[in-house]
Amino acid sequence: GTPGAANDCAAPPAAELVIHEVMQNPSAVSDSDGEWFELYNPTASDIDIDGWTIADAGSDSFEVVGSVIVPAGGYAVLGVNADAATNGGVTVDYEYSGMFLANGDDEIILFDGLGTEIDRIEYDGGPDWPDPNGASMALRDPALDNNDGTNWCEAVTPYGAGDLGTPGDANICVITKIH
Repeated sequence: GTPGAANDCAAPPAAELVIHEVMQNPSAVSDSDGEWFELYNPTASDIDIDGWTIADAGSDSFEVVGSVIVPAGGYAVLGVNADAATNGGVTVDYEYSGMFLANGDDEIILFDGLGTEIDRIEYDGGPDWPDPNGASMALRDPALDNNDGTNWCEAVTPYGAGDLGTPGDANICVITKIH
């Protein structure tokens, strides 16, 4: 101990999660069945998001109830529908309600159990961000600023019923050059 002096222990590091992929406009199934987003954990420790809140800047939000582990170096998929037979073939780690992902501009904001903002994206529906129909928006590299639309691409990998994305796996972005 350090009685009468400042504590000499460091505060625990803040949890780090990255909003990594977003399916806001599926075409193989309806939005109300096929919307999902993915979190990536770049740290060396598992992170349990039980009690965390995901919201937009408006009135949509939900709290994660129950243990949902985002493994170290891994992913967790949160979706509006956990039934892979009706959601377009996505394996969902957590089914939520109370939030919809707009096909135009919207936000996804991640708060830990203490209400500290951990991550956010504010996509714009096309001017600066990808605006795909039937494909997810995929972050090119989790080390990049994920709130900059130029760091995202349209997914190109088919999954399930035919939409494009890599739910629960690393993103694949094809960069094309215009000659």
